[in-house]
Amino acid sequence: MNTLRRRSPLAWILALGMAGLSLASCSFSTGPDLDPEAQTVSGAVIVERYLADQTARRQGPSHWAVDGVLDLETPEQERRNRIDLLGSGWERVRLRVQGPFRQVAGELLARGDRVRWVDPEKRAVIEVPASAAGLGHLLGVPIAPERLFQVIMARASRLASTGPFPLERTGGVTVTTRDHERLQLDPTHGRLLERSGAARSGAPYRVAYTWPQEASPAQTGGLIMPERILITLEKPKVRLEFRFNTWRFPAAGLAETAFDQALRSGFSLSRPLDPKP
Repeated sequence: MNTLRRRSPLAWILALGMAGLSLASCSFSTGPDLDPEAQTVSGAVIVERYLADQTARRQGPSHWAVDGVLDLETPEQERRNRIDLLGSGWERVRLRVQGPFRQVAGELLARGDRVRWVDPEKRAVIEVPASAAGLGHLLGVPIAPERLFQVIMARASRLASTGPFPLERTGGVTVTTRDHERLQLDPTHGRLLERSGAARSGAPYRVAYTWPQEASPAQTGGLIMPERILITLEKPKVRLEFRFNTWRFPAAGLAETAFDQALRSGFSLSRPLDPKP
């Protein structure tokens, strides 16, 4: 006579778990499912969407403002601050860093070929060239200000090639710019997902973008702007993360005083990277 062996509840759970793992391994053996949209779009169409997005950014509002939070990690410091940013294109930018009581703890002013860091507490101004070495000296982030602000605005230079643009397994496309940046494009909108390259200092960097799930271009001056940007460098080890709130595009522009680099009364000025006379 055959005898049925009863399994303990634990044995049944283990058996069901193993069956689930077997099914999971079968279902994923062919790789991740592609986005249905991505499966029907060619690489050329994705690049067309990217080019249209970049044209909109170049021709969009000249003046912009945004507030948010900045996390900065370098070998010398780790800090988190509320910030607000103002810009006229990326040629003139003011980054204001707030202290724990919303007071101005520091101000970065970039205009033309010079960058200034204003320290209200020490009543001191440090001025450096607008270069990777200059920003590295001020913030510990060796990226040229022009490139950093292009990253924030999700702008990139012209593409190095006119095609072909083969699809990747994820359904996206990776392209290369004339200044040797590699760009990974979102197949649905053509926006930047990742970019990588080398700073003028030679340090390789990587940028990852997060975009809002739902946003009306009518509320953002016709542009959809990033809600999070993560910039990482390996040598030196740097992590720079921006998390933005609402982007604004003032129709009346920004006052010239927003980018005023006139030395304030009672403040000292030093230029540590300039050649000694």
